[in-house]
Amino acid sequence: DEYMALSVRRGDKATETSILETVDPYIKLAEEGIETHFGGKVPTMFVATDDCSVMQEFRDVRPDWTFVSECDNASEANGFVYKEMKFWSEEQTDAHFNKFIAEMIGMATAKYWIGVATTNVSYWVYFMRSLEATDDSFIWADPPRVPGLPW
Repeated sequence: DEYMALSVRRGDKATETSILETVDPYIKLAEEGIETHFGGKVPTMFVATDDCSVMQEFRDVRPDWTFVSECDNASEANGFVYKEMKFWSEEQTDAHFNKFIAEMIGMATAKYWIGVATTNVSYWVYFMRSLEATDDSFIWADPPRVPGLPW
């Protein structure tokens, strides 16, 4: 089935730059994408995030939408913090990277993808997308957006 992907980056990113503090910008852009790419029918929303607490935020704001995520089987509730990786066990490291790779594939294969320009992951995902994917099939949730350019 066709679905929309939403990429939410929080965690230690807040120490480097401003981040989107609510899911509202994603909801607004998702509503636009539903009209332009899904004929007004709400698709399943795949959420890729380092902060699994956003899942409840999305579900509270749009309880009639279906949100799925690798977070439903993970424990990264407080966001990814790079400096904490050195304390992870082998099992925690494997679980993190399994989730991370699944999320990149999920974003890259979505019919419509809402990403954030403040993380390198979005640029990797952009180039992982199908050759048939057009630049109108994704949008950045965080400004600034440069008119006419995908980034």
